Amino acid sequence: MNSVINSFSSFQQLRILIVDDDEFQLEILSDMLHQLGVEEITLARSGVQALSLLDGACARTDLLISDLHMPGMDGFQFIGSVAERAFQGALLLISGQNKQVQHSASLVAQLQRFKLLGVLEKPVTMEALKSVLQQLLGDGPTLV
Repeated sequence: MNSVINSFSSFQQLRILIVDDDEFQLEILSDMLHQLGVEEITLARSGVQALSLLDGACARTDLLISDLHMPGMDGFQFIGSVAERAFQGALLLISGQNKQVQHSASLVAQLQRFKLLGVLEKPVTMEALKSVLQQLLGDGPTLV
């Protein structure tokens, strides 16, 4: 694990907010990001909680990782609310939904002028997450 962290020490400065109503998914993504060297990770269990964090302590978030299917405020509503706040960071969508829903979400995000890094299917793999972080830092291909 130390070699992984040392290889990706450039990820240390990233500030990431993960939004998912599934506690297990939050833990898995957070653990993978820590293994890749990311130190500043904030977790939100709902879109409403994430918006509150973005309005406050997480205003300078580099990457927002959001699930699409959440109770209350779903990923589509969340994207719209984040866009209203003129969010300047990048966006990564994650979903267990079908490809058509994933594609629709990517179109909505692009229309909202997000720096969309892609839509990853759950369960997210370490390799896919690493690729997104490299893309964020300008070292990888676009996933959209």
